[in-house]
Amino acid sequence: MWNALSAYRSSIILLSALILGGVLGLVAPEIALKLKPIGQIFLNLLFMIIVPLVAVSVMSSIAKMTDLKKLGSILATIMGVSIVMAMIPAVGITLLALAFDPAQGVTLDLADTVETTGSMDFVSLLTTNDFVGLMSKSNILALIIMSLITGIAIGQSGEDGLKVSALLDSFNTVIMKIIAILMYLAPIGLGAYFAATMASQDAELMGTFARAIALFLVATFLYLTLGSTLYAWIGGGGKGVNNFWQHMLAPAVTALGTSSSLATLPVNIRTASKMGLNEQIAEISLPLLVNLNKGGAAMITALKIVFIYSLLGLDFSADVFMLTILISVLSAFVIGGVPGGAFLGEIFIVTTLGLPVEVIPILVVLGAITDAASTVINVVHDLTATQIIQRINGRHYIN
Repeated sequence: MWNALSAYRSSIILLSALILGGVLGLVAPEIALKLKPIGQIFLNLLFMIIVPLVAVSVMSSIAKMTDLKKLGSILATIMGVSIVMAMIPAVGITLLALAFDPAQGVTLDLADTVETTGSMDFVSLLTTNDFVGLMSKSNILALIIMSLITGIAIGQSGEDGLKVSALLDSFNTVIMKIIAILMYLAPIGLGAYFAATMASQDAELMGTFARAIALFLVATFLYLTLGSTLYAWIGGGGKGVNNFWQHMLAPAVTALGTSSSLATLPVNIRTASKMGLNEQIAEISLPLLVNLNKGGAAMITALKIVFIYSLLGLDFSADVFMLTILISVLSAFVIGGVPGGAFLGEIFIVTTLGLPVEVIPILVVLGAITDAASTVINVVHDLTATQIIQRINGRHYIN
């Protein structure tokens, strides 16, 4: 049993610390409020590493992918399919959460720290007017866009580009080690911050988590059954549907047991072979889809945004809806592929939408509890995405 739980050890420790912090905040608020500086120090450490983490990781990843530019058609298809398969669940769960509000009237009392600006300024969100602006965590979207462009440029710069790419890989290794060191402090830092946050809140707030998680699990079941069937049918008709459902159990169980898309990759490659998918296409597509195709990550990101907007009593306007989908797609397409960036998604949400940092532990709770279900979605839809990619490119990519 302990071996089966080993993959979830860090999540269990973190979740336990957050629960203890929440209980402390409710039963001993005076003590909990004194712990806030500890949590703030941890969050500040994360904020200090966020810009180099995003820039180096994204540039390194894209620079290596453009080494495959000779496979242009299939690479473009992989990216296109990944984006669409992130948008669909993000839109779906956003509409579901708006229809069945998981907060149900419970309000988080942080009104004084919420930055409300009315309509969204997409020019400022997507760009900045000087280079120094890219160094701020408040301009993460602009940083991602410039990092994508830079990564493409590096990949197209021949020998010089290879040297820069190798240097970025070395930088990335060091940054991941920094993240790993910081993560040892996560249970203490986030537990302390959550305790301080809960100290001034109503006990009913805890019940909203259960409703949000239940909503996510319902959406996951629907998307896993109906969505997978639709994708498999698009990829291979009735035969594709039968092949998928006959062979999807092994990767799904592995994903549930490891909570890791990367750890499930060998199983997925073997499953693709059993499904009769073209070996060349599967061996190119699946390793890329592990980082790019994360519909589960898009789903939970969208739910987090709707949930926190409802808790804060903020208006979920059409602009916010569009930004929610954009953030969700980027979380799946780019951020989900950044190894070790455990809290990058939460920080991305908070900084982009101008939300108070006090909500980060709340977002972490949702992410930790739903991680396994999200991973199952990510993994099994790598197979259906490969079916679709083969249908689009198969005629031109057969041994």
